[in-house]
Amino acid sequence: MLLEPPGMLPAHLLPHWPYLQAVDAALNGRGIPPGAVRISRGGREHGELMTMRLYWDASRTGGHGGVRLVWEEETGWEYALVGLAQDQVILAGQVDALHRIYAHPEEIAEVAERMVRAWRRPAGDFHQEWEDAARTRAAIDAFRQPSP
Repeated sequence: MLLEPPGMLPAHLLPHWPYLQAVDAALNGRGIPPGAVRISRGGREHGELMTMRLYWDASRTGGHGGVRLVWEEETGWEYALVGLAQDQVILAGQVDALHRIYAHPEEIAEVAERMVRAWRRPAGDFHQEWEDAARTRAAIDAFRQPSP
């Protein structure tokens, strides 16, 4: 379970942190915690874009390589099946199964579990939005407002 945001940024500077915590809890609940987590926000020159990256290397999967899931607040979820080296992408694309940018964490965990255990591209059809999506969008919008 993640206790603090990885990296140099404190949680109050990452308004998407509650979403990552919810996703992390769902993944842990299925026994597939990622081996590495990266969260970030682009600088003001990049529109303060919020992102998170979840990685499972080959030792954590049921396949011949690793899995990467990436979330961006404007585009939603993307995936990559990678080789033994994280930069060796075998197959990648949008996670079409998750129809919401703030997909429900349990649905993300279900897609991730299938990918991690079978090392196959994501499949299914999930439409549920996370119950705190509106609150997180509002927190991100408030975060971007210039200080008086």
